[in-house]
Amino acid sequence: MADAPESAAETSPPGREAFTVHAYGPATRTLAVALRLAALLNVLYVAAHIVRDIVTGTRTAPPIAVAFGIALFSGGPLLLALLLGRNHRGKAEVGPARLALTLRRERFEIPFDAIQAIRPWRVPIPGPGLRLVLGSNRSFQRRLVLHDPARLLEALGENVPAAKSTLDHPAIRFADARRALGRRRWPYFVVKYGLIPLGLAIVLFRLHQYIVYGGAFGQYHLFGLGPYLGAFLLRWLGVLGALVVYGGLVRIVVEVLALGLAYLLPRRAKGLRRAAEIVVDIAYFVLIPAYVLTHLLA
Repeated sequence: MADAPESAAETSPPGREAFTVHAYGPATRTLAVALRLAALLNVLYVAAHIVRDIVTGTRTAPPIAVAFGIALFSGGPLLLALLLGRNHRGKAEVGPARLALTLRRERFEIPFDAIQAIRPWRVPIPGPGLRLVLGSNRSFQRRLVLHDPARLLEALGENVPAAKSTLDHPAIRFADARRALGRRRWPYFVVKYGLIPLGLAIVLFRLHQYIVYGGAFGQYHLFGLGPYLGAFLLRWLGVLGALVVYGGLVRIVVEVLALGLAYLLPRRAKGLRRAAEIVVDIAYFVLIPAYVLTHLLA
């Protein structure tokens, strides 16, 4: 994934087309990848403990530990990766005879005839990326991450023969399909990680109150408002943390499968992406309510 939503092209002088990019050196790209992998591995670690608790009945992943573990050890690295990306943000301009890259303190100008090849990253981490191969098979010192690499390749295509052939690369088709079909607006996430966890927490908390205290406000009448609200907050954090882990786990599995299938069937990348997003939504918006309802009626 790219570090932040961004427009593929920007306003530029006549005869030039500009693109927002994140330009990483080899070391900073390695750091950006490591931060994201740390966040993903933490999701897998917490998920393994939750599954173990469900199967064995143990309590190795209490709700508060899950919530804070995800916030600190997944949210923290992702925040650092975002800040790293913003620090390496720049602009690529395709002019009449050269590609210009403008960063905070540097500017590079690469003549079109110096670009011998363009190599897409096989794995799009920290986002869809390109490596420019110059004369003598030397790699350009910056790796370019773009929200929509196909647009840059199309802009270069008239003057750089390697750009046109790169458009058919599976990694570029995967990135283009994900850009077109895989991005969701903020209301989707409000519902997914706001309303649904809150609704499930209310249902489960109310059920717990009836079972343990004999009524919806039993704990409030016995112990007061503070313990009652504290118990609900703990329940809500537990539900939210578990759903974030579950949603993250489903997304990891689906993205890995979608990327692998895109390499096998590159011409069907958009259809595969559409199917991937349907699977993600069914796994979250259908299976979770079905699981909760089944246990309530059991």
